[in-house]
Amino acid sequence: MPTNLTATIRHILNRECPQARVESVRPLDRGHTSEQWVAATDEGRLLVKVPRRNRDPEHLKRLVASTRVAGEHGIPVVRYRRLVPYEAALDGPVVIQEYQEGDAADEVWESLDEGRRLVLLQDLGDVVGRLHAIEGPWFGDVLGGGRASSLRESVEAEAAALLSRADPELIGDPGRFRSAIAAAVARLEDGPNVPALTHGDLWLPNVLVRDGRISCVLDFEHAGYADRFRDFGKLDEHVFGPLAGRDVFLRSYAAACPLPDDWERRVELGQVLHALSMHVYFLRWSPQWAPEYAQEAKEWLGR
Repeated sequence: MPTNLTATIRHILNRECPQARVESVRPLDRGHTSEQWVAATDEGRLLVKVPRRNRDPEHLKRLVASTRVAGEHGIPVVRYRRLVPYEAALDGPVVIQEYQEGDAADEVWESLDEGRRLVLLQDLGDVVGRLHAIEGPWFGDVLGGGRASSLRESVEAEAAALLSRADPELIGDPGRFRSAIAAAVARLEDGPNVPALTHGDLWLPNVLVRDGRISCVLDFEHAGYADRFRDFGKLDEHVFGPLAGRDVFLRSYAAACPLPDDWERRVELGQVLHALSMHVYFLRWSPQWAPEYAQEAKEWLGR
């Protein structure tokens, strides 16, 4: 690791974005999974990210590709300038993107009165609805990884992968989960089984706000083509659980992307997949939280 990271970042910027004149570079105290720097240039500010948690170049390629698909359909997203799959000076990948002005929605929420909160939730419903209206050619990631021909194949593959990495002492019999999830998919209507672009990590820290309105949706690193209600697992846990406002969100969402008759069943399926996903995630990064999500999954199974 170089002793002067900021100088290294400036060097990388000069090499990768030669058309932009770099005026200054400073570290940014933001981000849980990457180190970040913001650079002032004659073409506007740029954000440089050095991932520390997931450094797989293929993962980052999917992030960039998913973000571009969303942007091409009018979703407010960041614009990426460069992806360096491997930078020898940093022993890992580097992402260069345009810097987006605004505050994370979770940071401003407490300062908003009820009326402005409702506006923000209406905005969120509209943006998520328009995102979910983007149909994909398959179930799987945007680049074709994990491609499945049907919702059932996609969900069962995801469940099997998650259960294989779960703690059996916390989860219990994985066979019961696989059978219950397969039955839940079988109860869904066939017509709405359309792959939609899902974000995969929808909560307020990944939404930027400027002048009281949503200005940008961030971090499509877990995006893919899936049943759109897969996104409701995290929304229900982190947005509507503690903050309420679900009805306001749903009205705005449905205006952009109408709800099918069986949408509540689809939300329940999204919730158990979210619980299993978070259980596996926290087993690796913060094991103290893994039991909570295992319990949520078992409660779903009990219902």
